[in-house]
Amino acid sequence: MNMKRSTMTHPSPLLIALLSLFLTAQCSKAYSPSIMASSSHIRWSSSLSSTASAVDGSSSSSTSSHNNNNKQDGEDNEENITTRDLLSLDHIRSTLIRQEETIIFALIERAQFRQNDIVYKVGGVPGLGVPPGSSSDEKEDEFSFLDFMLSGTEALHSLVRRYESPEEHAFFPSRLPPRTNSLSELDYPNLLSNDEAINDLNWSQILYEKYLSVIVPAISAKGDDEQHGSTVISDIAALQALSKRIHYGKFVAESKYRSNPTGFQQLVDAGDAAGVMKLLTNEKVEEQVLTRARLKATTYGREPLMSSLPQVSDGDLDGTTAIIAAAAAQAVVAAVEAVRGGDFAANFKGKVDPAVIECIYRELIIPMTKDIEVAYLFLRCGREPPAEYASDRMSVDVTELAPSCIVNGYCQ
Repeated sequence: MNMKRSTMTHPSPLLIALLSLFLTAQCSKAYSPSIMASSSHIRWSSSLSSTASAVDGSSSSSTSSHNNNNKQDGEDNEENITTRDLLSLDHIRSTLIRQEETIIFALIERAQFRQNDIVYKVGGVPGLGVPPGSSSDEKEDEFSFLDFMLSGTEALHSLVRRYESPEEHAFFPSRLPPRTNSLSELDYPNLLSNDEAINDLNWSQILYEKYLSVIVPAISAKGDDEQHGSTVISDIAALQALSKRIHYGKFVAESKYRSNPTGFQQLVDAGDAAGVMKLLTNEKVEEQVLTRARLKATTYGREPLMSSLPQVSDGDLDGTTAIIAAAAAQAVVAAVEAVRGGDFAANFKGKVDPAVIECIYRELIIPMTKDIEVAYLFLRCGREPPAEYASDRMSVDVTELAPSCIVNGYCQ
């Protein structure tokens, strides 16, 4: 990844094209929000229709009939969707991309605070007591401030069925209280193997450890800023987003298994974990994920250059269009420069370093996801996974991200 880049002395073709688009947008009167909204609705409805066919075996005619039944007074109501729709394999693929925004925004939020190590030390904040809602009677236990808040948050969320979902995994599962309210159980599609060992796969422990020892030092400045409550709240958001992302490896593994059951079975029977890892790896897709993560971190992690935006009066649609075009051009140019690396990437001044976000994906998120996939595939094929794929470790350990993994603005 570390390549030398020559400094450009002339405008790049991309920049010229973007400026042309900007000038065209200023003269354009064809912008139509209603059309854009309509097309977005059509794409979403189409996705749900295909999902319903794949999961429930429904035909296009039955979907059309269902849509007609939802019409009232000549207007279409929004189509209802079910839990089965939201956990279909088609939806899972798009969810993995959307989760990138959730993770990057959560890390940006955490990066605004100092490391605040005291919130991670057991007894660092004394007198916390038992986390609210915890099912444990061990009142003598001491917690770190983060453990206390995270355990209490999970206890509360469990009451609204969060951890009944196959895509959610608690960091403190033994402390979850039994649900006694009247909320009905949701109908989850059988996308995963029903093996009890597969249901128990939970990488939260090692994720928690790497978050504290690797991610926080990489994105937050050293020291203490006394914002301890805000720090642990942002930690919880980041941890839950990261946990959901890596545990989607179960769904990905099941999809890959179904596409080549014989190939995976043969490798598992031979105890060839390296072969399983190689078969499930798609380097092209991984590079696309890394590029998207870097681009999004660059775009979301910088403030717009307000001085370069045109002035707009109330009701000036053309001016609004010009602002949208100018802002988009700024974001694209900055993102392209970040991907190039070199001086721009090394000197990037934003809310979070895009190279660090890329490293978090390259060194932690993707490897943990793939470790879960290997463990899942071994269990799916009837064998215990090798010891290096146990849930309390990474198959290839990572102890730090920055500064050693960042060279000239690139993740190494």
